[in-house]
Amino acid sequence: MNTIGSSATDGLNKMRILPPPPKSGRAILFTFLLATAIYFVMIFGTLAQLESLAEAKPFDMRPAGYSFESATKFLSALGTDGRRLYLWRQIPLDMVYPALFAVCSAGAITWFSQSFRPAIARWTNVVAPIAYLAALADYIENILIVGMLNSWPELSTTVVSSASLATMVKSGLTTVVIMTAILSMLTYLINRFHQR
Repeated sequence: MNTIGSSATDGLNKMRILPPPPKSGRAILFTFLLATAIYFVMIFGTLAQLESLAEAKPFDMRPAGYSFESATKFLSALGTDGRRLYLWRQIPLDMVYPALFAVCSAGAITWFSQSFRPAIARWTNVVAPIAYLAALADYIENILIVGMLNSWPELSTTVVSSASLATMVKSGLTTVVIMTAILSMLTYLINRFHQR
């Protein structure tokens, strides 16, 4: 299968900009389980603790972004212990998760689409590299959040607005990738069912 999306991904992999996606279903499943485990640790662990401390959603969980005033209020409400929790427990977890998510989702979309008709496969393989852009936006978001935490109580409006933009981009791209992965899996299962 020779598609625009797969060619783009192969080119980036050859330049070592992107890690190679898993090539087997088992490897994809393992990466998915590892990414999911870290995700649940964040959602029900560190992010839940931060939300409880500040009585507001952490930056990572605001797909519509946040204002300078909102960021200031949130960081103030966290207190010293909350900001330390964000910096030393949540951020390290969120530095591992994006790469796992990108490799897993891009690999899954590519793997599921191998048996698709060319028109559908072309679309799914164009979306697959977007997983890496979502991860990049996530890393940029993390770096800017670290900047806000380290500079507190002095905040830069530029840093806050940039972090907010990164959060929105990450959320939008992640939604596209997840929806494509789900649709790819469903299409794959339907095709397998009809082949029986």
